[in-house]
Amino acid sequence: MLERLKRRWIDWRILVREALRAAARSLVSNKLRSGLTVTGIIIGVGTVVGLISLVIGLNDYVISAFSVAGTDTFYVMRFSFLTSSYEEYIEARNRPYITVEDTWAIRDECPSVEYAAPRFINVGEVTYKKYEADDVYIVGTTEELQNVQGLEVVEGRIMTNADVARSRNVVGLGATTREVLFGNDKCAGERVKVNGHTFTVVGAASPLGSFLGQDRDNMVIMPVTTFEKYFMTDEVKETAIIMVRPKSSELQSKAQDEVINVMRRRHSLKANDENDFDVVPQSAFVEAYENLTGVLFIVIIAVGGISLLVGGVGIMNIMLVSVTERTKEIGLRKAVGARRRDIIVQFLLESVILSVSGGAAGVALGFVLAQLVGMITPLPVSINPVAVVLGVSFATGVGVFFGIYPARKAAALDPIAALRAE
Repeated sequence: MLERLKRRWIDWRILVREALRAAARSLVSNKLRSGLTVTGIIIGVGTVVGLISLVIGLNDYVISAFSVAGTDTFYVMRFSFLTSSYEEYIEARNRPYITVEDTWAIRDECPSVEYAAPRFINVGEVTYKKYEADDVYIVGTTEELQNVQGLEVVEGRIMTNADVARSRNVVGLGATTREVLFGNDKCAGERVKVNGHTFTVVGAASPLGSFLGQDRDNMVIMPVTTFEKYFMTDEVKETAIIMVRPKSSELQSKAQDEVINVMRRRHSLKANDENDFDVVPQSAFVEAYENLTGVLFIVIIAVGGISLLVGGVGIMNIMLVSVTERTKEIGLRKAVGARRRDIIVQFLLESVILSVSGGAAGVALGFVLAQLVGMITPLPVSINPVAVVLGVSFATGVGVFFGIYPARKAAALDPIAALRAE
């Protein structure tokens, strides 16, 4: 039994080796035709690999950006970020604003909450002597924001709740704003103007980085009570949120329930009334994004599949032409003892070589395209083995599927008729 299996293994090795040689000779002798044939495979695999690399890189980047604030953080919002229709949006606009007082209530009345920080955002310009920073995010908040958002201090301090209680005109600078106004010089103790109002710089924060091309460090942070005096508008109130972090991940659900109860009581809602606010865990943002990119993956596979289908049809067509051109060769091989399976393996291997070489070139093209996109845009790129495996697997599958019929047709030729063919 073992001896028979060994002989079969040796026979298959010889068969495959000879078939590979014959296939390679045939493809090399028709370089231009072979190259044009695999173009569809290259485009299809390149599209799949390039786009998958971009999507995976974007996924990793988004998850990393959200994890800075802690995966157990959640938000109290006036509008739901999942509002799906204009009617829902209009209904949400009738909701009461999120206020600073809501933050104090959550902080004081929710035993499972460790930090609660309001966040109000306006946009303006910040000037220092002859230097000017434009389109700066003016953030009104409290000391707790540093803990909720994972904000580290590189010089001085950002703010304290004593600044909030006294409505002091102080600001902490984001990394970009500090660089624009002060370069590498110290900034603490200097005076800047925010939309014409004078503030004392108390410190600077470490870089948070950009998010989808949006610079998160182009900001100034000030006490929320000071923000209310100078920069609060109805538009700002509409987008206000409260960032909440529970004392532990295990208490996240309990903390959310406590926050909901406090907000319902503050908004005088009855037992059968729906919430006029939203409590959204940070994981919901990641989940929504992953659902979106999941659909994008399907679209990518579909687009790449169409290109691979076109390439596969091209391979079948060229293999049928090859069978016709080499009819005498096939007849001669069968006349000297080549079996049906020998012919099938030879032509099937030619088809697979075409598709796999196109797949390898497509993988390289996809990586180059992804890197180019990463260089000229803020989109991150992740070269992932999954993309390589998918690209090569699809290409191999196309070669086998579209090579079977030409290979069987070649093997079915009658050797006498084949030898007589012109």
